[in-house]
Amino acid sequence: MRILLFSAIFLTVFLSFSQRKKKDIVVPQTQEDSLKLEGVLVEAEKQLILENYAKALENFHVALEMNSESAATHFKIAEVLAKSDEGQKAIPYAMEAIELDPQNKYYRLGLARIYQSVGFYIDAAKTYEKLLELFPSEENALYELAELYQLTGRRDEMFRVFDQIEAQLGVKEEITREKQRIYMKEGKLDQVVEEYEKLIDAYPHESSYKVELINFLIQNKKLEEAEAAIVDYEATESTSSRITLMKSELAWMRGDRERSLNLMSEAFETNSIDFDAKFQIVSNYMIMSPKAEDRRKLTKIAVQLADQYPDEFKAQAFVGDMLYQNGDSESAVKYYLKAVTLSPSNYSVWQNILNVEADLNQYDSVVVHAERALEYFPNQALLYYFAGTGHLIKNDYKKSVRMLEQGRKYTVDPNLLTVFYGQLGDAYNGLKEQDKSFKAYEKALENSPNNDHVLNNYSYFLSLANKDLDKALEMSSKLIEQHPNNPTYLDTHGWVLYTNGKFKESRKFLEKAVSLDEDGTVIEHYGDVLYQLGEVEEAIRQWERARDLGSASELIEKKIADRKLYE
Repeated sequence: MRILLFSAIFLTVFLSFSQRKKKDIVVPQTQEDSLKLEGVLVEAEKQLILENYAKALENFHVALEMNSESAATHFKIAEVLAKSDEGQKAIPYAMEAIELDPQNKYYRLGLARIYQSVGFYIDAAKTYEKLLELFPSEENALYELAELYQLTGRRDEMFRVFDQIEAQLGVKEEITREKQRIYMKEGKLDQVVEEYEKLIDAYPHESSYKVELINFLIQNKKLEEAEAAIVDYEATESTSSRITLMKSELAWMRGDRERSLNLMSEAFETNSIDFDAKFQIVSNYMIMSPKAEDRRKLTKIAVQLADQYPDEFKAQAFVGDMLYQNGDSESAVKYYLKAVTLSPSNYSVWQNILNVEADLNQYDSVVVHAERALEYFPNQALLYYFAGTGHLIKNDYKKSVRMLEQGRKYTVDPNLLTVFYGQLGDAYNGLKEQDKSFKAYEKALENSPNNDHVLNNYSYFLSLANKDLDKALEMSSKLIEQHPNNPTYLDTHGWVLYTNGKFKESRKFLEKAVSLDEDGTVIEHYGDVLYQLGEVEEAIRQWERARDLGSASELIEKKIADRKLYE
């Protein structure tokens, strides 16, 4: 209903306009009239150029009153109204211009575009069609009519115009692309291939179209056709690295991994393919490769790429990731370090470096790299954790405390805060500051009451200090319930029982711990409880084992020599 109403309004306006014009025909009568008209038109054009549309419109209307038969003035008024977003008002002026000068194709183009601007697509299409009847080879009209049919979903009419364009102007890439897009949407892959072939026939010296066709065939698993297209390509073109890569992809899809990777490596040796393209290819193949053996081979190519492009951050970091996933942690760190040398502001790579070095127990390196990373990320709590933990393991307790205390201030994750307090408890214990140590452990347990690291160390250090032994026993008992076969935790619980004077119960847990782990400290504890139970000879034998393992206490030699327990 709305379209009909618009049409009725438009028809009324147009009829009244036409009738008025036919009654009141005015043309310049004298040379003076013509000169005045020329001056008005010059001023109107000037205002139009300055985008003073109201003044331009006013002057063009004055000009129209001086010469009502000027098609150009009618069209100029239509143009100004269209630029002023008053397209519907512009339509009758454009139509009058065409009536006065029916052979002027620009007026018809202009009217069609005005129709489009106000959404009168059917009228626009009819205008283009009429224009093409008069001027069949008008290229702009052909393209714009095709676009209009596309906009209104008139697929068959659009293809008819495409055929007309190709018949008059030859195969055009932009038309081919649009046809292929529609065929792809419709799932008509064979027609897409036909369009490629038409494009190749029309432009036989443009090798990129041939490469595109091969790639399309491979991506759509038309492997036989792809192989034939490669043969055709190599018969007329010199083999390029891109074709070598396509051969590689074809071999991969056929399951010939070795040939595929050899071809890829060959293609990568040249510089005709840029780094980003090579990187994307390797990344995609990694995603498609669940098998460990394939990933190992791809990692070798990635290493080749990183060595070929030593200044590319992405290459170094990517190889680091691949090597780490393949279990070659030490090599991974080397590439990660190259990456942060190129881009030190990449936090995730620093984090990878620290994780790998911690896994390798390279805590000297952990400290160095964590502190270097803090120069770029001074608010990252995890970096303080790594630095603090590194110092803790190196027994540099003051530096450990300083790093951990500073880092916990930046910690918002309660789980990470538990870890910080747990490490602080250990560091303060190393400084013999028991109150601060125990307070830190308490803080850790507030957030995570079942944290095994804290339960173990807190209960053990309480037993060594002979403080809150009931609390120590409660914590170590909880620990054993959660981890009944952990030799370290069994030793802790056994030792807490020992300090509580429960030697028989202690023996049971220490004996189990000794059976699970050859550790000098655990075995010495076992010897101590045996001594308390009167089994002196067996106690001495266990002390000797502990001494030979090398991690017993400073009193071990004295215990053995004097055949006596010292605590």
